[in-house]
Amino acid sequence: MGVTVLPIAGSLDPMGLEMLMNMFGGLGTGSPTVATRSDVPPEELYATQLSQLQEMGFFDTRENIQALMATSGNVHAAVERLLGNPGQ
Repeated sequence: MGVTVLPIAGSLDPMGLEMLMNMFGGLGTGSPTVATRSDVPPEELYATQLSQLQEMGFFDTRENIQALMATSGNVHAAVERLLGNPGQ
C-alpha cells in the first residue's frame, strides 16, 4: 500500500516555506533560499528564531541577530555561538 501525494494548488513563497519549516521542524534550521534575501531586514527574516532565542533567555536582540545571520537562522548553532562555543 503506497502513500498518495496530492499536488498543492499554487506555490509557497520563500517566507511561507520558512514559516512552515520552523513550525514543523522544531528549532529553526534556516533556509538558503530565505537567507539570501537581502531585501528583508534580519529582524523580519529571523523573527521566529529571535522569538525562540528570547524565550530561552537571550535578550540582546543585536547579538541574537548577529548569531542568526552567522548561522543562516539555525537556532541551535546560534545558541552555541551566543554561549561562546561557535565550533560545536
